[in-house]
Amino acid sequence: MKECLILIVEDDPEAIDSWRRDITEFNDEQPADTLQYEAIYATTRQEALKVLNRTRINCAVVDLRLPPAPGGDNSTAIPLGNDILEKVLIETGVPAVVYSAHAAEASEAVKASNIQIRSKKGNGGIEILKYLTGHEGLMIAMEITRKKIAVESAKIFNDSIWKRWETTWNSMGDRAMLGGMITRQIASHVADRLSLPPSNHHPDEFYIIPPLFSERLDTGDLITQDGHVYVVVTPRCNMANEPQPKHLMLALCHPMTGEWAELKEGFNAGIDSKRGKSAAVKLRNFAIQNHSTSTHFIPPCGEKGPWLVDFKETKGVLSETAPELLKDRFASISTHFVPNLVQRYASYLGRIGQPDLDWNILREHICK
Repeated sequence: MKECLILIVEDDPEAIDSWRRDITEFNDEQPADTLQYEAIYATTRQEALKVLNRTRINCAVVDLRLPPAPGGDNSTAIPLGNDILEKVLIETGVPAVVYSAHAAEASEAVKASNIQIRSKKGNGGIEILKYLTGHEGLMIAMEITRKKIAVESAKIFNDSIWKRWETTWNSMGDRAMLGGMITRQIASHVADRLSLPPSNHHPDEFYIIPPLFSERLDTGDLITQDGHVYVVVTPRCNMANEPQPKHLMLALCHPMTGEWAELKEGFNAGIDSKRGKSAAVKLRNFAIQNHSTSTHFIPPCGEKGPWLVDFKETKGVLSETAPELLKDRFASISTHFVPNLVQRYASYLGRIGQPDLDWNILREHICK
């Protein structure tokens, strides 16, 4: 992504001219094959919202005090720029900056977000462009994300949704229900398609931080309690529906401090050395869950971990203590990785075992 589409919401003609000069100067001074800004200007709230509804931007700079719509209410105490910024927050998800002579009038939602708030001053435009360029990697990653999702969504639309619309769905009167159906189908199918081999997942994808459900516990939540880390293994359906179970099951997560240090020593000896090759095999076995059925590997989470979940060491806690547990939750295992945790836990619980066969007798049979 060499071209970065920036939305600039500003009603002052002189300020707009200043932005044009700043962008031209900044682009000219950028090295070849680096980010180049192209601006879309909006002078009113209505123009800005129209751009956000119809155009895929990469970043935004918004003045707070904008003129109201013709014939609109001029007495509003809340600067109209806040509406635009909150739409950027809720629906767009791009780096954004408040650039206003009245920066203190930013809404509480804006102040609490990752949106930068800056007061207008000389050379401020260039400084903002430098700030946004510092997040070039994020903007490129988000552009790649949107394009991949769009491509897969189009494929699902052409291969499935359109055909079902022609045969069945066009007779549905409830458009809201149909919209929900299609949304869920596209979201689940896109996630599945993007996870198909040869896709390799980064360990950071293993976790959702902060957890998806802020108001309740979920299967795969990681909790610190009494100096130990536990993972919630109670089925999701039990916690999401009424009546709630009386108890929640937590499995102990053993820190792999010793194993991790041993692997590090092996890799430090050289990947092609005997110790390095042994470390590579061990690490791969952890990554693909090729180890005891009574354990489950979960990778490092920031500075914490990694751990081996020990299904032999579980405990029940009263469901009524869930609000307290939420305070000690620091991450959740992401949706694509929770099923394997649950499957391995169920396999461990479901094994029945058998009497030991005398292997010496088997050896005699083999050697006959």
